[in-house]
Amino acid sequence: MLLRLVVGSRRWSSSSSSFRGAARQEGLAEVRRLASFAPLSFVEELREVRAGGKPFGAEALSASKGFKFPELPATNLDGSEVTLPEYFEKRVTLVAVSTRQVGAVKLASWIVPLAQRLCASSRAKNSTKIVELTIVENPVARLFRSWFLANLRRGENDPLLHHSTLLRIGDTSAQRAALGMANRLVGYVFLVDHRGRVRFRASGAATDDELALLFDQTVGLVADRERSQGV
Repeated sequence: MLLRLVVGSRRWSSSSSSFRGAARQEGLAEVRRLASFAPLSFVEELREVRAGGKPFGAEALSASKGFKFPELPATNLDGSEVTLPEYFEKRVTLVAVSTRQVGAVKLASWIVPLAQRLCASSRAKNSTKIVELTIVENPVARLFRSWFLANLRRGENDPLLHHSTLLRIGDTSAQRAALGMANRLVGYVFLVDHRGRVRFRASGAATDDELALLFDQTVGLVADRERSQGV
């Protein structure tokens, strides 16, 4: 009995050490990623937009390189308050984020093609979600919250995307740093897996090759979600 307890204790200790080691490595990676973030001045942002408006190209992230989507309170179009990533309901979710209209107009090049693909597959439709997040960082905008929501509702013409548009008013510097959104004039997309981790990221308007990468990554993450649920 004593031998079993000792062996069991050693196994638990080894497992616990491995867990702590993995958590420590993940924490260090997060610190390095945040430390490398450098927000741009308006002049730098404008220069980057004029040069093509893509701070970074599309990138599929492995499970080990993926990172947690930061917690972010937001408002749904019906006025209800939600919190990301809880709002994703453990689905594979495309999150399209913009802080300026000039960046928002490019997001349709990602949203519409993926939405059309998902709509054609009931299996994928039940496992995925598309969320468009509009960020207004000026705190004075809270006085005009109803106007912003009404304006977003008027722009919600596609029933496929209904209830998937969110508004965030207030400072999001920490979340933008976590997501690498250095240029506020550019739109960004992030594909989040069912564990709440970013597994694909891109910026600006989508190219055909980038869309193909997004489609492939979405299919893979949906399959991973189904395996985890024993489907």
